[in-house]
Amino acid sequence: MLISMTGYGRAEQKIGDLKVVIELRAVNSRFLEFVLRLPRGYEKVEDGARTHLQSLLSRGRVTLTMNLGTEQSAIGKPVLNENLLKHYQQIANKSARILDRESETLSMAELLRFPDVITFSADAEDQQEFNAAVMETIKAASVQLQEMRLREGELLEKAISEQLDSVVEITTRIQAEDTGRLELIAENIRKKIAESGVDGESQIDEKRLEQEVVLWSDKLDIAEELTRMDAHVQHFRELMRGNGDAGKRLNFLLQEMNREANTIGSKANSTPIGHAVVQLKNEIERIREQVQNIQ
Repeated sequence: MLISMTGYGRAEQKIGDLKVVIELRAVNSRFLEFVLRLPRGYEKVEDGARTHLQSLLSRGRVTLTMNLGTEQSAIGKPVLNENLLKHYQQIANKSARILDRESETLSMAELLRFPDVITFSADAEDQQEFNAAVMETIKAASVQLQEMRLREGELLEKAISEQLDSVVEITTRIQAEDTGRLELIAENIRKKIAESGVDGESQIDEKRLEQEVVLWSDKLDIAEELTRMDAHVQHFRELMRGNGDAGKRLNFLLQEMNREANTIGSKANSTPIGHAVVQLKNEIERIREQVQNIQ
């Protein structure tokens, strides 16, 4: 079963008088990356969230946003930072002098709104209980995230399976076009050797003919490439039915399939096969675009 790298999860919980909202957004990435947007002072929650998400995900860029609303006092007692309060007032006074204005006195409400002038202090036990409740909310959001990633993965698997069917149909047409192609090439070589006979003699040197046919057959035979293409398609299907962490391996297989298609096109020396190869490469590219979303 395939798992998409894209998804969204949201959970909220009332912890005391405070409503905590957790949002998780995941998008494509070659590696596993985290962007954790938590309020200051929640480093322990951040560490726990990272560990939990790493146990679920192997690739993707995941953004976790934690919103505590405006009722900060619900998780602690307010504490005034006196030094910072004075510092902001000094900055206001200095700014007034620079602008040739009288000393600027900020209102108390304005001063108290500056960052970190008022912080909230909770005792260790209360903070520990609150952090544990936040982690439960993060886990609830991650369940939604995973459910969406699985749904997206099912859709991707269905689309890719249809595209693989197209790849098989095209390679089958190429095999049909290839039937008798080498024999025709051998006949053409026979004619050319006969036409090049010395002193008008048309007798063919069978040994020379055999050498030429073997040489050109090796250069133009695409049976091996078609066999490998079929094996790649079968392996691709097996990986899709696996444990879901198949994105990198599927990308590698697509590179191999594209290489086989290029080789078929260059060796076939056939207009119908050349046209089919263009279609084949288009289907492989369509699959590649889908695989970029797979974990």
